[in-house]
Amino acid sequence: MKPSTQPLIVFAGGESGGHLHPGLAVAAELQMLVPESEFLFLCSAREVDRLILTAAAGVNPRISWFPVAGARGASGIFRAAEPLRLGLECLQAIWRLHKRRPTAVLGLGSRASVAGCLAARILGLPLILLETNVVPGAATKVLSRFAQLCLTGLPVAAAAAGELRCPVLPTGVPVRRVISALHAELYLTEPARPRLLVLGGSQGARSVNRLVLEALKTGGVRGPVLPNDWEIVHQAGESDLESVREQYLRLGLGVRVESYLADIASELRAATLVVSRAGAGTLAELACGRRPAVLLPLATAAGGHQRRNAEYFAAAGAAVLVEAGAAGMTDAAAAVWLSGLLRDLSRDADRRQQMSVAAARLAVPDASATAAAAVLRNAAGQI
Repeated sequence: MKPSTQPLIVFAGGESGGHLHPGLAVAAELQMLVPESEFLFLCSAREVDRLILTAAAGVNPRISWFPVAGARGASGIFRAAEPLRLGLECLQAIWRLHKRRPTAVLGLGSRASVAGCLAARILGLPLILLETNVVPGAATKVLSRFAQLCLTGLPVAAAAAGELRCPVLPTGVPVRRVISALHAELYLTEPARPRLLVLGGSQGARSVNRLVLEALKTGGVRGPVLPNDWEIVHQAGESDLESVREQYLRLGLGVRVESYLADIASELRAATLVVSRAGAGTLAELACGRRPAVLLPLATAAGGHQRRNAEYFAAAGAAVLVEAGAAGMTDAAAAVWLSGLLRDLSRDADRRQQMSVAAARLAVPDASATAAAAVLRNAAGQI
């Protein structure tokens, strides 16, 4: 292998913002520590990867990316041919990494991380894993056999940690500095104009959209779900954008509906209450922003990890969990439950403040710096 003229850190993984954003946060910290570093993301072919990484590379020219894993959701013959697909992806990753010897490879989890991490193992490169969820994913469990270290975000249960075959270092979930700075900035204050912020995430936005809209329709004889002075900002996803806007208009509500909210720090700063999925990255941002939340975990998330993440926040008093799609819970029943929660929480500032305090206690604002320092320690012999 040719030695790198500049330190190169490779990030393997993708398929969602929840996998990519923590990696980008670590990359930003690494660049502060080693300014000449370059960063290569070996990701999936999903559109969300392209959008996130193209935007990141536009801001930081030291970031490049290349899809080595196919888009998720293949079926039929593609499932049967999975070993062949993985083998071809691994060869492609080896070719990419062999051109320059990276200082370290950081696995971000998901099926998309496997090829890059196996390539690191084959080439004898330092391999570190980042597992942000309460329940480690299947890829993390398998790849831990080859890794030097696994960095963990939300606290991993003892039984689950026992399935990891490498040393574990709790760091917290890495978030960007513009988000972590909210923890010191916001304290216990609420914005002057009360606002509900609805976040569907990079996956599962359609069911969140449907449930929130149904909940807002169920005011009935009790009057509007939210007080009249409340605003709503709703991240609906590209495919549902126009439909969600039309439904809000039919409800007579003037709502700002966007396909994607790029400046999430500003949105959290202006939010009074948040309705959200329960990915680890989103929860870490809510904790740094000290924002109370109603959580709608994605029922189909691998290993039920979003539900377990949400349970951790709910047990701490930082959020309320609504298990739409759980056994015995119909969508109609979940909408009624959500409607009642929104009505009560929007009128109970004391409870929101208690949830805000609880969320702040779960925040780890320096997680990105801790993770970056761990990466450098494991790559110290090559930088």
